[in-house]
Amino acid sequence: MPTPVEIPGLDVAKAKRYSRTRLVVLLGGTAWSVARMAWFASGGRSARVRRATGGAVPDRLAGPAYLAATALLSWLTSLPLAYFGGHRVERRFGLTKQSDRGWLADQLKGAGLGLLLQTPLLAGAFAVIRRRPRDWWAILSGATVPLAVLISNLAPTLIMPLFNRFEPITDPALVDRIRALAERAGVPIADVFRMDMSRQTEKPNAFFAGLGNSKRIVLSDTLLDRFEPAEVDSVVAHELGHQVYGDIWRMIALSGGLGVGAAYLTHRLAPPLVRRTARRTGVASIGDEASLPLLGLVSVLIGFVAAPIQAAFSRAIERRTDRFALELTGNGEAQARTDERLAVESLADPDPAAPVVFFLYSHPPIAERIAAARAFDTKQAAATA
Repeated sequence: MPTPVEIPGLDVAKAKRYSRTRLVVLLGGTAWSVARMAWFASGGRSARVRRATGGAVPDRLAGPAYLAATALLSWLTSLPLAYFGGHRVERRFGLTKQSDRGWLADQLKGAGLGLLLQTPLLAGAFAVIRRRPRDWWAILSGATVPLAVLISNLAPTLIMPLFNRFEPITDPALVDRIRALAERAGVPIADVFRMDMSRQTEKPNAFFAGLGNSKRIVLSDTLLDRFEPAEVDSVVAHELGHQVYGDIWRMIALSGGLGVGAAYLTHRLAPPLVRRTARRTGVASIGDEASLPLLGLVSVLIGFVAAPIQAAFSRAIERRTDRFALELTGNGEAQARTDERLAVESLADPDPAAPVVFFLYSHPPIAERIAAARAFDTKQAAATA
């Protein structure tokens, strides 16, 4: 762990309360999901819903009808926790100004999109399981990579505008500065956009959207309105590092590899679970859509094993990208100030517990990032002395 650093303006006690609250909500939400899936599977409840929805529609739509009904029920039973453990927590800690009505509107949009996208994908997955019981896991895991590529490229332009407004930045000095950084990094960008992220959160953010020569960088209003020009440059330089190293492809490759392993483990673990619980669940095969809650339980177990692997890989990428940003801007002090501002705006715990970092943190703790930025300046000064 790095030596603790002082972060100007950060209420450390409040940041730690926020971190603990989010951890409790996460653990409680996971426990609630597991209990809900176990309850739905037991007593033949899932099987009864499957029969009820199947009796109300033509045979060819029986599976999708069950999946849509289950998704809707899952969303409804998760809504109170999402509200009190998510939206109200963010409001209590001053991290969002979004109204309850605005929050609910976003939730309804998300639920509608989920039904439209997930229902046909899950219906297709179950069809593959029924037709290819021996190698379905290889077929489905192989299909996830191109699907992930498609979604990662289309979501910023087709889905995100449903929730936020994107406008070209009209400040020529800012645009010229960002284009100059991108040229030095060797990353072509078509435009620079502003996103009204303050509709949902007070936390700042930036990301790339689009492909090839149509690539655009998007900066949140919470970043543009509160950070100094050199600090915005540090954030942009970090995002440029992800583009230079092709990190989205690295993450997709990791997710694809873990997906193959997860699918194979599901193939090995789920059928015995279904057979042993058939009397209580009324489900005899994983090809039956009613096995969905049992498959969900297996997925939770596998996800618990995969989470620290993904987190460690992501932290390594973020450390390397921080180094790239430092080398591109040559301004460690600006990056340190940026990280300090990010900590204040996001109520980041400066020194979280090691197990929490190990399982959950996709980025290094903020104190480590600040110390690394200032160490860069120290090293540069020593090299030129």
